[in-house]
Amino acid sequence: MATNNRKRSRGATREANGGIPAWVIFCAGALCGGFLTFLVFLGSVGTGDSKPEVASKTTPQPAKPAKQTTETQFDFFTLLPEREVIVPEEQHPQEQSAASQEQYQFILQAGSFKTNADADRRRAELLLLGLEAKIEAVEANGDTWHRVYVGPFTSRSKLSKARTTLISEGIETLLLKRKVAG
Repeated sequence: MATNNRKRSRGATREANGGIPAWVIFCAGALCGGFLTFLVFLGSVGTGDSKPEVASKTTPQPAKPAKQTTETQFDFFTLLPEREVIVPEEQHPQEQSAASQEQYQFILQAGSFKTNADADRRRAELLLLGLEAKIEAVEANGDTWHRVYVGPFTSRSKLSKARTTLISEGIETLLLKRKVAG
C-alpha cells in the first residue's frame, strides 16, 4: 500500500516574540498626549512681555457707613390691621333640579361593518358574553354602515366592566356619550 510522504501543512502560527507589548504603546501615547497638552498650555499663557496697565494713583475713599440705629423698627404691626380684608361667608351654589341637569348615557361601539351579516355575527358574540347589543344602520359618504352598539350604560362602573370584557376578547371599542332624551 502506498503512503503519502508529503508533509501536511499546519495552520498559521505566531512567532514567539509577538512585537511590542501593549503597556509600552499605552505609555508612549500617554507621554505624547501630555507633551501636546503642555505645548498648548504654553501657547495660551503668552510671552508675558506686555505689562498690565497700572491703575491710577487715586484710590477711592471707602463709603461712610450709615448711622446705625440701635433700635430696630418693625412697621408691619401697623400695616397689617390697615390691610385687613373681610371675607364674606361662603355661599353654597343653589342645587339644580334633576330636570334642569342634562343627563347622559354611555354607549360602546363594538364595530362598524359594511354588511349586515358581519354586524349580526359581532352582535351574536356580544350576546354570548352577556352584553346587551344592538345594530344600527347609518348612511356615511354614500355607503351604508352597520354599527354594533353595546349599552346604554348609566353608570361608569358598568361601562368599565363591559369595556374590560370586550378588550379581553380582543374587540376594540369606541366610547360614545349621548344625551338622554326626555
